[in-house]
Amino acid sequence: MENVLEAIRAAIAADATDELRIAGAAACRTILGAIEPASVAAAMPMPTAPNPVASIVSALRGVPPDQLLHLAIARLRAALPPGTEIPQTQPMKFHLIPVPPQLAPRSGR
Repeated sequence: MENVLEAIRAAIAADATDELRIAGAAACRTILGAIEPASVAAAMPMPTAPNPVASIVSALRGVPPDQLLHLAIARLRAALPPGTEIPQTQPMKFHLIPVPPQLAPRSGR
């Protein structure tokens, strides 16, 4: 029961995320289901919880792709164990090979 109350406390905080609010609403429904008489519960259908994936997608809809990539990299790095060294990445190198004039495609043919 304490984890249900903690979910509600986290959901009503001023800086609560949408995920915390969804979890808090689900905790409220759990408490309501435990204390509400069966006759009232049968008369009123329970509202369905919004799909958490759909709410995340709608929240990220306007975010530019490069910002999403930076966010994903930051989350992955934060998930690494402390003290893990991240190797430096090298930029891609392309070797340009000159094409002799007799092999170059001709325009107009």
